[in-house]
Amino acid sequence: MHARFPASRDRLLMAQKAGQAPIQNPMSSKPEEIRLPVTPALESETQLAEELRQKTELLKLSREAVLVVDLSDKIAFWSDGAEQLYGWKRADALGRSPLELLQTQLPRPVAQIETILRREPHWEGELKQTTRYGARISVSSRWALWRDLSGRTLGRFQLDSDITRRKNVEQELRVLSGRLLTIRDEERRRWARELHDSVGQLLVGITMNLSILQRQIDAAGPLDAKFLTESMHLTNEALQEIRTLSYLLHPPMLDEVGLASALRWFASGFSKRSEIEIDLEIPESLGRFPRDLEIAVFRIVQETLTNVHRHSGSSTAKITIWRSPNQLRLKVEDKGKGMTLPAIGKDDRENAILGVGISGIRERVRQLAGQMQIRSGDWGTALEAVFPLEEPDVTERSRGATED
Repeated sequence: MHARFPASRDRLLMAQKAGQAPIQNPMSSKPEEIRLPVTPALESETQLAEELRQKTELLKLSREAVLVVDLSDKIAFWSDGAEQLYGWKRADALGRSPLELLQTQLPRPVAQIETILRREPHWEGELKQTTRYGARISVSSRWALWRDLSGRTLGRFQLDSDITRRKNVEQELRVLSGRLLTIRDEERRRWARELHDSVGQLLVGITMNLSILQRQIDAAGPLDAKFLTESMHLTNEALQEIRTLSYLLHPPMLDEVGLASALRWFASGFSKRSEIEIDLEIPESLGRFPRDLEIAVFRIVQETLTNVHRHSGSSTAKITIWRSPNQLRLKVEDKGKGMTLPAIGKDDRENAILGVGISGIRERVRQLAGQMQIRSGDWGTALEAVFPLEEPDVTERSRGATED
């Protein structure tokens, strides 16, 4: 493509000059105004050359990097925007592999992307690239096949936009969001301790006083005895609610004996309160995890079961947790009426104060470098989250450092 354009332009200019130049008649001393005829083929070539020139000028105006890569994975076109973004001059880039030149880190293998391009008009993804000066940048890349007029594939067209600044801001926001989640969890821990140690102890004292009072008024009338009995009953209920609220804010067994025991306790209590049958599958050898991960999984289960109770109409729910050497997987599913999945980032204001909402669940998963998927339909709803795990010895050292 690159080699044909200058040749066509030069041939065109020569034809135009020849067509405009007068022809000298050898039998006459004066030049005659005789010109070469302009054929339809010459007009078509002139129009094509002008269109190519205009398109090339438009590409120069683009601030994005524009690349054309042939079938041998060599750069056939390198725009001014590519020079500005990556630092490589056109002469240095042409004929080289863009993946090798830019040390490209792809989100998936090239073979998979090529398969997508054969089915879809284009492919989009985020790439990690390296500039000529060694800087590692993030780009949003859009690929499309490059074909001739007959439909034969000649290579691919690639459009890259620098999103490094945006990714850095997103990372800063992610760190800030993580700190807010940590602060919220610490506040829950503090309020749980305060409720248990202050309000709970006060109610225990009231219950003891009422018991003493009941023994001292044996001679009282039936009405007084009934009033005292009701007061003791209400006080015991209030004490139980305070303890439950304290445990829901932050179950102490989550720190003491781990995630598995805390989830068994929570599932049992939730089933009694909601009358939803909970099927809990947790291996006995699940083990311990970093505190942030255990808190995140517990909160996700807590919020998901709350949504099942409030919105799904399901009478059953199933919680499955299993681990591999490098992953912890969580799945919560029900057999309810399904749900309308909210857009990413949409605030779910209908969730309870103890819940974090769908957006909060996403944020917790993202903070721990995990992945989350929600599927929903007439058959019910299933939420699955996958978290990467550190090496066992690293995990144990981090837990020991946290506890110290």
